[in-house]
Amino acid sequence: MRAWKAALLVNLALVFAGLGGVAAWQRAQASAALAAQTVTFGGPEREWQDVAGVVRALVPELGIVVLTHADVPGYMPGMTMGFKVVDTEIPETLSVGDAVRFTLRGSPPLVVLTAIEKSP
Repeated sequence: MRAWKAALLVNLALVFAGLGGVAAWQRAQASAALAAQTVTFGGPEREWQDVAGVVRALVPELGIVVLTHADVPGYMPGMTMGFKVVDTEIPETLSVGDAVRFTLRGSPPLVVLTAIEKSP
């Protein structure tokens, strides 16, 4: 076999091997991106009812209630954070320091406050 034929065969083998590697890498990247999207925004819409909390701030112009809340089972540990109110109307009966029970609904991390009332 002549040297140029051997060199041509070796180069063709390297090109095809490189293309196969690139294709495999692209499939792996697409799979990882899909998995990340599924973890971040995937899953069914859920609802968490009767969660205990305390009102820390009210931001009516943005429709946000800041709450210190207990653990939300299957979603998050207890913490202080703001929740968007679904109907943009914050009940006028609420004030800072009130103990409340509330309901969250959505597909994490896109969750909104659907109901809130003072605790008895």
